[in-house]
Amino acid sequence: MTCREHCDASVDLESTRDEALVPVPFIKLCPNSWLVPPTGSPIRITEEDQFSPAKIRKQVEALRKTLGASVSSAHVDQVKNALGQAEAASEDDAWGKSLQALAGLAKFVPKPHPALQALVGKRLAQIDEAVAWALEEFDEGEEALDVRRKGVQALLKRVDVAVYSKRLPVVETLNAWLKKHAP
Repeated sequence: MTCREHCDASVDLESTRDEALVPVPFIKLCPNSWLVPPTGSPIRITEEDQFSPAKIRKQVEALRKTLGASVSSAHVDQVKNALGQAEAASEDDAWGKSLQALAGLAKFVPKPHPALQALVGKRLAQIDEAVAWALEEFDEGEEALDVRRKGVQALLKRVDVAVYSKRLPVVETLNAWLKKHAP
């Protein structure tokens, strides 16, 4: 790459809105090298080390030890499929299906590594927020209380799914709402 292409690529990455791309800090020193682990926190390779394959390998091995066990190559496709199903279901507000897909990850990855934990946590937070908004609509709705109560009960039934032994925080909120508005 020329210096200009390198700078252009750096600017493109820095200004992207695509959440799948990890923002790597821009340093005017060129070239500069980074390790980008699945956790999404770039680690700079110093100028002295970036020209030594042995030093880079040493840093990579040290990083691998911090990441925990990786996903078995036999299960990569199943994990990607489950994550894709969860994403698609969330986009359609099918939160129960999304949670079921995320819960299914435990079949393939019983003890998720930090990067998978972070990704699942992010997806759960997005679902939790969407369900909280749905509850707010029921709470402020103008329908009869019985109709709203049935709606909240149906919502609770859809999202009361454990993902890696944890339920969405909003599940407690839904239960509290139902208790408060019990007949």
